[in-house]
Amino acid sequence: MRTYLILGILLVSSISCNYSLDVKSDENSKTAEYQQLYERSMKIKDLQTAITAIQLILLEDSSSTLRDSLPELYGAVNNLDACMATNEEALKRNPNSEKYKNIKVLCLQQIGDLDGQFTLLKDLFETTDKPQYLAQIAAIQIATDNLKDANETIDLMMTKYAKSTDSLEVFVDERRKQMVPVIAAAWNMKGYIYMQQKNISKAKDAFFAALEIYPDFVMPKNNLEAIFARK
Repeated sequence: MRTYLILGILLVSSISCNYSLDVKSDENSKTAEYQQLYERSMKIKDLQTAITAIQLILLEDSSSTLRDSLPELYGAVNNLDACMATNEEALKRNPNSEKYKNIKVLCLQQIGDLDGQFTLLKDLFETTDKPQYLAQIAAIQIATDNLKDANETIDLMMTKYAKSTDSLEVFVDERRKQMVPVIAAAWNMKGYIYMQQKNISKAKDAFFAALEIYPDFVMPKNNLEAIFARK
């Protein structure tokens, strides 16, 4: 049984490139034409053409603010190498940017660099204090069978955010996701750890605790169904 608890900004759904352009006043300039091409392409969601338009703009004006929209766009069209390269450039210009750090985490997920992800997520948690980064750290610890540290991370989540009203985006499977309360997500992860440890009784209690907090939570429902099906 596998969890899909790698949480964060989805490249495909996070395209919000509302960047301003410093273009020449001459409407006949190449930059103005490329700008129109970019805007039209974004409007119809032709992302590849939008990328081309930005690159043409950068040939005319290498300092255009549109350059920092490239990581998201390359991610959205699944060009991993270009996404990583342009994101590194964006991070150099914006070293404290949570957005570009998140994009880097997603790229590192794609290439399977767990150590790199862990380091970045730790940094993101320490600088933002957001629960989703603890959840992602715990997910990596679970994925690498580091259950002791994962359990400690989840305990920290449950203590630190006991009264939190925040929600986390949890992947039900590879295609579906769901927003759930932080503590419900933590209980579900606890249940998964108990399952790995063959402690079925505690696993059931944890999954029921998650459902008590959020009755529509799909993952603990599925996990409980799997437990009862084995009987």
